[in-house]
Amino acid sequence: MPNKIVRGLKKKVLLGAILFTITYMEICWSMGNFSERISLGFLDCSFVENVYLTSLLTAVFLAIVFLVFSFIKKLYLKSVIELIIFIPIWVLLNYVILADRKSSCSIGIFQEELFYTILLSIVPVLVISIAIVIFAIISQG
Repeated sequence: MPNKIVRGLKKKVLLGAILFTITYMEICWSMGNFSERISLGFLDCSFVENVYLTSLLTAVFLAIVFLVFSFIKKLYLKSVIELIIFIPIWVLLNYVILADRKSSCSIGIFQEELFYTILLSIVPVLVISIAIVIFAIISQG
């Protein structure tokens, strides 16, 4: 019985670590151009610290959400559902960083900021999403 509990905890910690790493990589890749700009929301917080904290909180939230989907046995369906959750969250996080580090110095229209965020996010999000799908296919087969 204790081995099952330890194994279950290891899986949850591993899931959280993977989610943290993927989210951290995606945000740095998408929004790395703004790393030198000062954050108006966190004046004493560097870009790396901001991304670290954001990724950590997102990993905890997504780990809890994905545990709810652990009952789904079809890995393809589970991967699609997780990506449907991942992609809007990543774009939202990228938007928050963009609005905080770039748009805070200028007056921007929401639609323009959102378009620019999607433009900067599209390649990293697609590459990481495709990697997740490929991993799901390989681990399934």
